[in-house]
Amino acid sequence: MSDIRFLPAPESDAPEIDRVPGAPHPREMLSLVGHEAVEREFLDLYNAGRLHHAFMLVGQEGIGKATFAYRVARFLMAEEAEGGGFFSDPAPATTLDIPAEHRATHLIANSAHPDMAVLRRRYDSSSKKFRTEIGVEDMRDALHLLEKTPAFGGWRVVIVDAADDLNANSANALLKSLEEPPSKTMFLLVCHQPQKMLPTIRSRCRRLVFAPLVESDLHRLASAISPSNRPDAEAIAMAEGSMRQALRHADPALRAFLATVRGVLDTLPRKADGEIARLVAVMRAGAAGEQPMRDFLHELESWLHGHIQQAAAAGRLVLATELADFWSRTAEQAEAVEGYNLDRRAFLMTLLDELAALVSNARR
Repeated sequence: MSDIRFLPAPESDAPEIDRVPGAPHPREMLSLVGHEAVEREFLDLYNAGRLHHAFMLVGQEGIGKATFAYRVARFLMAEEAEGGGFFSDPAPATTLDIPAEHRATHLIANSAHPDMAVLRRRYDSSSKKFRTEIGVEDMRDALHLLEKTPAFGGWRVVIVDAADDLNANSANALLKSLEEPPSKTMFLLVCHQPQKMLPTIRSRCRRLVFAPLVESDLHRLASAISPSNRPDAEAIAMAEGSMRQALRHADPALRAFLATVRGVLDTLPRKADGEIARLVAVMRAGAAGEQPMRDFLHELESWLHGHIQQAAAAGRLVLATELADFWSRTAEQAEAVEGYNLDRRAFLMTLLDELAALVSNARR
């Protein structure tokens, strides 16, 4: 029997930006795999009475940072107010595990804990898309939690998943609370790219760094949470240590799409018109084209990163800089395309034309 525990998903059709189809949501995962050192670091601070009020959980997407955040929330919420509670034993805590039947476990799994707020990109039912950022209104709504007396007299927890999605106004609103945190309030910021965060936010958070999962842990997780659609060895190898990516790479259609992207990039500056046409076909407007766009950009970033390293190793620093600048411009333009609902197909064609010219000039 697997030692990996999770709760069944509630029956709901509400779209969630952080739920992978066929897998438990992080708030439903009771076990944490592969991050024992991070948990020990947190528990050492807790047992010593030196728990910081804000933690930035840093690492690539899909490796367990949000699972850890909800695990910490359950642990803190399982404390009772004043005198005698779940942790009445004076012995130091050795695990963040909380029983599946505990009140805190069920309230958090059902997004119903009155002393907890979770900030993430909202789903817009009118456009049928997730918003591209966490706005200041979302932040203010969440921070109303801090104006109330805790319902159970204990901790209040705010999870931001992901902090990368904050815009300038919502980040500044969060900063004000980080600067003057109420007592027994914990902020947990899930962060994939900490370099994009405001330095003032980074300076007010204690950083916990999460490493990519090793392949053996990915296999363990896959067997437990997705036995009917278990990622094979190829999907695990392609996942770069991310359980989210391993589950997604189990889909043959995604693998075919990524192979097409790589084929188009590898043949530049020659234009592979048939393959490009297939890419353009899936870059539809609305929600249907959002994930293919993200997948294309991820593959492009990986391809450029490899070529930048090759150019730098060969002493071609000008080319390495040009490729890095190209990616910086592309990432910025992609945000505008998604934020303002611009034409993804036109963006893709222009991008490939510019990259083809760059590759052609580099080969002269």
